[in-house]
Amino acid sequence: MKIALVHYTAAPVVGGVERIIEEHAQLLASHGHEVTVQCHARDLGAHDVVLIHNVLTMPFDLPFTQAVHDAIAAHPHVRFIAWTHDVAAANPDLAPVPDLIRRPPRNVEFIAISALRCGQLRDTLGVENCTIIPNGIDPARILGLPCPIAALAEKEHLFDGRLILLHPTRLLRRKNVEASIAITQALGAATLIITGAPDPHNPASREYAQTLRTLAGPETIFAADHFPIGDPELAALYQLADALILPSRQEGFGLPLLEARLHRLPTIYAAIEPLTELAASHALPISPSESPSEVAARIQSWLAQNEAHQDRKRVLADYAWPTIYQRHIAPLLQCVHQYRDKPA
Repeated sequence: MKIALVHYTAAPVVGGVERIIEEHAQLLASHGHEVTVQCHARDLGAHDVVLIHNVLTMPFDLPFTQAVHDAIAAHPHVRFIAWTHDVAAANPDLAPVPDLIRRPPRNVEFIAISALRCGQLRDTLGVENCTIIPNGIDPARILGLPCPIAALAEKEHLFDGRLILLHPTRLLRRKNVEASIAITQALGAATLIITGAPDPHNPASREYAQTLRTLAGPETIFAADHFPIGDPELAALYQLADALILPSRQEGFGLPLLEARLHRLPTIYAAIEPLTELAASHALPISPSESPSEVAARIQSWLAQNEAHQDRKRVLADYAWPTIYQRHIAPLLQCVHQYRDKPA
């Protein structure tokens, strides 16, 4: 589908709307649409859909606004959508507002980014039918994920709200990685990221790695298969994860517990020394006598009481761009054929 995004300015100009338009363009292009961003009203008739950001509701370039009005009237087969971030008629700082901005053109759908803006469109411009589509966030950008990890997160759909457990470890039997795999499988909608590779100098480590791969299913990601794990990548994985899991049978120290505390990451750990000495008081100790399903049930209950964790998951569930696209934008675009087929 050919889609135009129209605004007064675009990147590299810095601004909130410019940022949203840039992310809209990337999101739409990632779903196979042919997207252009333009700061003029020319050639709008060559598109299937034109998303007009603020030009119809803000008085910053009235000749531009008039040109958009004219293009809408001239191209009834194009679907024009006024994507409304701001409403000048509802802002006393912008009074008096020109009549052109108070006069919505016919044959335009209105999208508002919030219930407040939707109400302002109704009260000041008489727009009766308005759909609310909130702004979204790019979790990879907000979390500062390097490109390889951002690409992995997108490929594996890690921003869809599932639980992400991180097990930072070399593949050694005493690390008990099979327990992390079994617990993740018992959790259901969860992904396990294992950072380490087998020790190339240790045949037992290589054999253990093969055993783990036979146990692991699609819920398990061996990160070292995708990119080298240096300090920046490890730090980014801590940002990506929802919780650290460390079910080791024995440890000499336990640095991941300290790293997790610095990252404010909830921690699940084996109740052995010295891990019990390093874990925060609010971390979750587990015992080898517990079955994976028992541990999984305790993890779910424990995280359900963690307000910061629950809030993080709500943000991803409601405002991550992939969610916004699937829940709001894809259905919006599905009925474009009615505009192509309607009589002039």
